[in-house]
Order: sequence, then structure tokens, then C-alpha cells
Amino acid sequence: MERVPYWNINFGLLIDILSLPALAVFGYGIYRHWLRIRQGKANVKLGLTLEALKVGPLYLRSFLTRGIVGTRIYKKLFTGVAHGLLFWGMVVLTVGTVLVFANVLFGIPVFRGEFNRLFMGAFLDAAGLAALAGVLFLLVRRLLPPERLTCFKANTGFILMEVGIIAIIVTGFFIEGARIAQNGADPGSFVGNWLAAQLAGSGALSAVHRYLWWTHGLIALALIAYIPYSPLVHLVLAPANAGLDVPVPGPKMGVMDFEAFEGEGEETPSLGVSKLADFSRKNLLDISTCLKCGRCHEVCPAAQTGKKLSPKGVMVTLAEYLHEGRMEDESLLETITTDAIFNCTTCAACMEACPVAVNQPNAILRMRQHLLMERSEMPEIMGQANRSLEARHHPFIGTGFGPNDWRKGLDVPIFEKGKTEYLLWIGCSVAYEERAQHIGRAMVAILKNAGVSFGILEENRCTGDPAKQMGNEFLFTEIAGQNIEEFNELGVTRVITMCPHCFNSFTRHYPLLGAKFDVIPHAVVIRDLIEAGKITLANSGQAICYHDPCYLGRHNRLLSEPRQVVASVGQLVEMPRNGCESFCCGAGGGNYWTEEEGTRINQTRAKEALDTGAKTIATACPFCMLMLTDGLKKFTEEQLVKDIAELVCSQMEQKTESVSP
Repeated sequence: MERVPYWNINFGLLIDILSLPALAVFGYGIYRHWLRIRQGKANVKLGLTLEALKVGPLYLRSFLTRGIVGTRIYKKLFTGVAHGLLFWGMVVLTVGTVLVFANVLFGIPVFRGEFNRLFMGAFLDAAGLAALAGVLFLLVRRLLPPERLTCFKANTGFILMEVGIIAIIVTGFFIEGARIAQNGADPGSFVGNWLAAQLAGSGALSAVHRYLWWTHGLIALALIAYIPYSPLVHLVLAPANAGLDVPVPGPKMGVMDFEAFEGEGEETPSLGVSKLADFSRKNLLDISTCLKCGRCHEVCPAAQTGKKLSPKGVMVTLAEYLHEGRMEDESLLETITTDAIFNCTTCAACMEACPVAVNQPNAILRMRQHLLMERSEMPEIMGQANRSLEARHHPFIGTGFGPNDWRKGLDVPIFEKGKTEYLLWIGCSVAYEERAQHIGRAMVAILKNAGVSFGILEENRCTGDPAKQMGNEFLFTEIAGQNIEEFNELGVTRVITMCPHCFNSFTRHYPLLGAKFDVIPHAVVIRDLIEAGKITLANSGQAICYHDPCYLGRHNRLLSEPRQVVASVGQLVEMPRNGCESFCCGAGGGNYWTEEEGTRINQTRAKEALDTGAKTIATACPFCMLMLTDGLKKFTEEQLVKDIAELVCSQMEQKTESVSP
């Protein structure tokens, strides 16, 4: 017989009526979150122009993939599958419930024919089983949690919600079984039909059915109403957070608008962040969305090597201040601690791991800006590097080299306006660190051998990126402005970089200050020269392990190009953590100029590279090369680390008289 909605139930429409106050409570809870988030402000400009599909303020692709589908949840396979089974199972069951309402209110014939058998029967039963399997896995994991879930603070609110979902699914199946036991088999409802067979002959089935029906409905309404007051609020906040996140990798720091500090008769804005009220609304949405799942803690190089920083710990603290309404409480930085704030290497591994698009480095760096620019608080050696940047426009304190010593004995052309095609940007590390100078010499040899039109600046300097990473936004803006002015005077339109940090600054931050030039990392230039046949290489066949620099790989998604270069001179070997999941060398965020506590990050990464068995470790960043070279000293005296430019130069067949790196 055709299924009858609200069979055996008196006043069944009361559930529909009760859904209105449940939705009102739900809406009020979401509104409370909005009231907290709207207290934030925006005091920086991103200025990013993207060719991305938007619906209002939402970036549609990010909203759908990271927000709705939750693609990054699946980076942990079992947890991801469990989430998928639960989420999509509940979505299908919700659609089924809506169709029942549609049948009651509008007479839509959903309980007839093949649609009833396939969707209202088999598909809904399968969805219920999938959701049940998923939620049971997640409940067991909460009861027997990994360390990442419990460190700093466990999000215990999930357990109550998971038990509620289990109750809804189980009572739903038994309601179906009791109904079928009294009315006959329901086509397609394989779970309901099986349960009906088990319940056949039981007494008081009608009363049990009514009791379970009301229990099922009321629990469902209570759970819906409670979602905004529980961790399940991420069902709403995560899609919003992902959709509002500018879909480019990295912390997205933008540049600080110092014009806001020049208004007369107005209160001077705070530099950086010292309290919650200084954060932008997007930062507060990040804080509200955080699941406290600890995936960020699990991949953070600082947290995993015994430093005081844990990105989860920072977000937990911020969430507690937000929940308690402590918007103006300036004890925030003392609670998080200066050490933790400066431990961040800005590698963005936490962002890459986060399943709900939280930007942890952005929040940390905003606080770092305040500590440096307002309080002049920073680690001692980092402070010396910062002062060196202010006085000499490079951070390499104690160096015995001048800006042009790296090219002594070399015939390196100077960039000429209207004649030279590429500016080869040397940067600070290649100029002032003896080991890194070999990268510049090798790159000159490669470009000359390939017949590329290039030149360098007469006066070499830094991009200002170390100042920005340390938190000195004002100094960065000053240095960048001077570089942009000189580039404009020389007519520079194409720049080759050898440092990913320089590349990142030139492409992400300089355009916001008026720069207009194309930037190409040396990994891409070398790859293109190889493919064009402008340089010929001998492949040694030697196993070469490649380390992804954070600012080339994770921040800018340049992953295949350096690997193609390595594969052209040897046999590419991958480390277990590679690509966008690569482990940091420890230099980023200005931490090249600090004394580490706990295990050294560069030693941890160097050991991973050694464990591959490769006799050469390649990278495409001078800071990574310097850090890994230092890290290897604990394990071997051999000099194993090479920049890809050095590897190519050593295997390059000479076409013209060139220089030796």
C-alpha cells in the first residue's frame, strides 16, 4: 500500500509548527555570532584583483569546494570519509524530510512508483546507514582522541551532538520498521523491511511507533535549535569563512595603509593588533570558525619541535577572549606570549592543513606587528637584524661582505634602460652570505650560456621582506618604495629572482604599492631555458632529494618547475613530506635571525632528507640552502645541499665563455 505520512500519529502537523520556534532559536544563535564578528574592523588593504567567480562577496569555488564539500577534510582519509558519510548522509535525509513535508502540504506524489522505491526507500535507507557509520566513527575518535584533539583544549561539545545524531538515525530506522511491520513491505526500504521482520509479532508496536516518532522529531528539532550554540555551528560558519577567503595561498597580509594615521583630529589607530577589537571581521570569523581539531598543531614546525607556539593554542586563546566578550582586553598578547608570536616561521603549513579555511598566520603576524612597531619587543638577534635593515638595508648583521663582493672576478652586466630585457635581482642573502653567493654566480653562468639579455642593479639591496615578516611594516613600505622608484626610473619590466621570499614580496605586496613589472623565479627561468634547448645538460643519474621552500611551493604553488629542473640533472627523490605538505627549514618569519629553543627545525628537516638515501639535497631558496646546510652538521660533515642553479651549472655544457660558480 502507498505510504501515508503521519500514519498512526495524532496532530502530526504539530512537529511542523514546532519547527518554526526551533528555526527562530537557530537564527538567533547565528545572529549572536554575527554580533561578535561585526565588532572587528579592517585596517589593511589586500588590493588583490582575481579572475574568480564571485556571488556577492563570496568566492564561489572556495565556497563550494572547501566550504560545502570540505575537500581538505579528506587529507586525513578515515576522518574525511567519516565526515563525508555523515554530512552527505544527513543532507540526503534532510531532503527526504522536506519531500515528506511537500507531500503533506502540497500533495506532491513522492510515495509512488520508482521514485518511492529508489529514493524514498533504498536511497534514504542507504543515506541513514552511511550517516550512522560516519557518526559512530567520529564518536569513537572523540572518546579515544589523538593528541591533537586534546592539546590546549578539547572541543567536548561534539560528543553531545554526535549522540543526538545517533539517536535521530536509530529512532528513524525503528519508526520505519514498526510502520512496515504493521502495514506491509515498503518497496526499496531494505533496512526498514529487515527491521520489520525482526519486530513482527511484537506487542504494542503501534504505541512504540508513536513514542519513537515524537522522540525522533523532538530530538531533531532540539538539535537544529542547538547547532549555533555548539561546535556544529561550523556547518554555517565554515562555508562562509571559505567563501570569504581570498583564494590565493599564504597569509594574505596585504600592506598597511599608513594614510589612515595622517588624519587630523582623529584618534591614531593602533599599529597591528593588541586586542580583539583591532582584528578585522574576517579574523574574528576565522576565530569563530576554528574547530580546535589540532591539524594545524600537528604540522606546525614550531609546535612539533618544542617551541612555545602552537597555532591551535593561539586560536583557542583568541576564541576564549571572543566568547567572553573581552574585545578591549589588552592582556591578550601577554596571554599568548611574545615568544610564541615570534616563533611563527610564516610557513603556512597550518593554513594548508586547516579544513575550514582559518588563516592562523595572519592573526599571529598582526600581533607581531604591534609588538615590533608599538612596543619594540622582539627576540634580541631579530632586533639586531631589524636595526641592520634600518641602517644598511640588509639584515645580515656581522657580515664581512659588501653588496658587490659576490661578483668579484666576474663580468656581470649592469641593467641598462631600454637595452636590457631582464633584471637579475640579487637580494640580500645571495649578496651577504658566502655560501649563498654561489647561487648568484651559478645563475650568471646559466644566463650567459643561454644568451639571455640580463643585468643587475649597481647598488644591491633587500626587498624589505625580512622587515615585513618580522612585523616592521613601516620599514618594509619604505624599502619597497625606494626599490619601486628605482625600477621605474630604469624602466624595469621583467625581474628574475633567486629567492622565493623576494618573489613573494614582488608579486604579492609590491603591486599594492604601485609596482608594475613581471617576476619570474629562477626555477621557472631555468626550466624554460632547458625546454627551449638554450642550455644542454648532462644527467648524472645521481639520486637528488628535493626540498620545497615554503614560499615557492606552499605560498605560490610552484611545485613542478623545480622538480623538472632536478630531474634534468639527476634522479628526483621525494621526501615523505613534500609539495604543499613540505616541512619548513625554520628560516621564515625572520627566524633565520633567532636562537631556537627545543629541537632545531632545520635539523629535523635535514634528517628527513638524509633518510631518503640521496647524496645530494636540492632546493630553490638561499635561506633553505643555508638552514639545511647548517642542520646537516649534526649528522655529517659532507656538503650535500645545493641550489638548483648550482646543480644545473655543474652539469651544463658550455656554449660560450662563462664564469665558474
